[in-house]
Amino acid sequence: QLSFMGCDIVTGGGPGLMRAANEGARHGAYRHKTRSFGLTILLPIEEQPNPFLDEVAHHSTFFSRLHQFIRLSHAYIVVDGGIGTTLEALMVWQLLQVRMLKDRPIIFVGPMWHGLRAWVEAAIIQRGLASPGDLDIAVWVDSIEEALEVVRRARDEFLQRNKVILPPPAVEEAVGDSQPG
Repeated sequence: QLSFMGCDIVTGGGPGLMRAANEGARHGAYRHKTRSFGLTILLPIEEQPNPFLDEVAHHSTFFSRLHQFIRLSHAYIVVDGGIGTTLEALMVWQLLQVRMLKDRPIIFVGPMWHGLRAWVEAAIIQRGLASPGDLDIAVWVDSIEEALEVVRRARDEFLQRNKVILPPPAVEEAVGDSQPG
């Protein structure tokens, strides 16, 4: 659905949700010529990049990989993940907090992240270690549909601010708009 909006997709290039996001990017690529990026990390336990990538960038450190993630992305959708996902999300949130990144939403999707929000509020905000508004830098939603709406609004604001006009959809899409669910 993101690629149908004209968004390129950037993932870690691996299996599971990353593969699904990259595969979905292929479906929308015919509408807006979106691209699918995989930023892999060279570890002995990592699998090969998934087959749905237009471009693969191999990184030998997490630092260079995270830097490229941040540099390439204009919206960050955080779904269920482990320590690496949490690290990446908190780095983006911190860069938004200190305004080193601007006009880029970070969206935490699903119940997994409710505990993080509660912890930040109780252990950081209430103790005066960050401002109450810092909690609102992140967007907290329960569904992918809500996350897509946040991205859609951010994309529309970006296009308007930068005076970008996307090409019209292909003729067959204008009639039926048969995008995958």
